[in-house]
Amino acid sequence: MRFCFFAERQVGIGSIAGVLERQVRQQSDVDVTWRDVTYYEEGGGIERMPLLPAAAKSALRAFQQTGEGLRAGPFDALFFLTHNPAVLRHGALKRTPTCVWTDVTPVQLDRLAWAYEHPVATSPLVRSLKQAAVARTFRLAERCLGWSSWTTRSFIDDYGVGPEKTAVVAPGIEVSHWAAPPREAREGRPFKFVFVGGHFERKGGKLLLDVYRQRLRDRCELSIITRDEVPEERGVRVHRNLVAGSDALRTLLHEADAFVLPTLADCHSIASLEAMASGLPVVLTRIGASSEIVHDGRSGLLIPPADGAALGDALERLAADRAGALAMGARGLELAKRDFDAHVVAGKIFDHLRAIASRGKAATG
Repeated sequence: MRFCFFAERQVGIGSIAGVLERQVRQQSDVDVTWRDVTYYEEGGGIERMPLLPAAAKSALRAFQQTGEGLRAGPFDALFFLTHNPAVLRHGALKRTPTCVWTDVTPVQLDRLAWAYEHPVATSPLVRSLKQAAVARTFRLAERCLGWSSWTTRSFIDDYGVGPEKTAVVAPGIEVSHWAAPPREAREGRPFKFVFVGGHFERKGGKLLLDVYRQRLRDRCELSIITRDEVPEERGVRVHRNLVAGSDALRTLLHEADAFVLPTLADCHSIASLEAMASGLPVVLTRIGASSEIVHDGRSGLLIPPADGAALGDALERLAADRAGALAMGARGLELAKRDFDAHVVAGKIFDHLRAIASRGKAATG
């Protein structure tokens, strides 16, 4: 069979795309074409067009990039990460069975616009046209795969997709890449928390610092990994602009006792998966798909967003029971291996692609 993969390479989606690409290229029984969708090309003719709005340039570039992939066909099935480039290719979705895999739908993202600095159309006509275009994309796709049941519910409730066309396929990480040396309850030193969030404020960093100062300073240490300017202070170490998946990042996770991300808005926390793969218990807010990542009380603790008291209680609970924190981390590692390992996830994706491709061949045969 011949499959074509189109993958956005932006922010967190880009890291998942990279992991997936390495997995799909290892498949020996299929012919895979892979095309990145970057929405931009340095020095490209589209980018140099005068007077054309930036959004239009991005759409044209994506149209050109997806076109390059399609011209390598014909294919038995197409795969899009995410739905955005698929919106530009309804004709291809009509001709070829397609899977769309995404962490969030536009309706869900609009609800989180306040935190993501995401522009929401003010014109009712523009909103209606956008809704119609995305709904048609999801309905043309043979399978709408959500990173979580939170996402798949939006396919059904917000876009009218039949439940039989949806499924949950969680994002995959290379669990073995994050493997830590055997952990033990290290008494006699401060309990170490680690926070990873590029956007410090949206990820709840300011709230975490406030809680740390009021309730945990001098008893615990806090490592902050971010791209934003955050000053160091007593008990707080700041590490800026670490490369995703780098040895430095892994070392900080391995040295920590727990991972904390009191995010104010999120769809699916990849950093939490990496922490789980490192054997850490995870403190995460109940938002987006978080309850599908952390099993509350077993692999970590879930708290309400923007609740400093609940955050402080969760952190103190872990710091006071090192053996319990170790047990939570061990259970989280097992969940990461079972549900979020890249090899497992790629297998699920190929199962869906083979199924829709076989059905397509039967229909045309």
